[in-house]
Amino acid sequence: MSGGQVRSFISIDLEDEKILSRVESITSSLLSLGGDLKPVERENIHLTLKFLGNVMASKLEEIKSALTQVAFPPFSLEIKGAGAFPNLKRMNVIWVGVGEGWSQVELIFEQTEKLLHQLGFSRETRAFSPHITVARVKSGRKRDEIAAFLGHLADESFGTLPVEKVRLKQSLLSPSGPTYSTLFEAPAHK
Repeated sequence: MSGGQVRSFISIDLEDEKILSRVESITSSLLSLGGDLKPVERENIHLTLKFLGNVMASKLEEIKSALTQVAFPPFSLEIKGAGAFPNLKRMNVIWVGVGEGWSQVELIFEQTEKLLHQLGFSRETRAFSPHITVARVKSGRKRDEIAAFLGHLADESFGTLPVEKVRLKQSLLSPSGPTYSTLFEAPAHK
């Protein structure tokens, strides 16, 4: 473990069965419309706070230590709305969004950015837009139908879950898709 590199990211995981079922019903509806999509596996659904890329295993201890300094009280996070990046005309990724709790997620993101910047990670250049990727779009097949379906979900609430920890995750890539495992958990604290 000591010499290798670990592909990793920091996330808030979605572990609420009701919300996960709602998300799954969205992706199955999109597939039944004829969309050419690769849905994210249920156990991999998460909100990325920061993608770290390949990190030296020796650096992981510093990252864990930085995460323990991220201070946030436990809060409720509403999963709300759906859309696509970069936009509904040209879709690469389909996501569900965040409603209530957005500002708390942003505070965690800002702290994480600052602490990791001190460790030499570059700051995110794009504006923070908390979202949960639920499917990758492989081609433009049935694009208009998918866009219309997502448009109807713009204000839809999929439920609320408690956020009590932030995780450092490892991503192992394989032909069948990535496998994520938790390397470290930082609990909520003020």
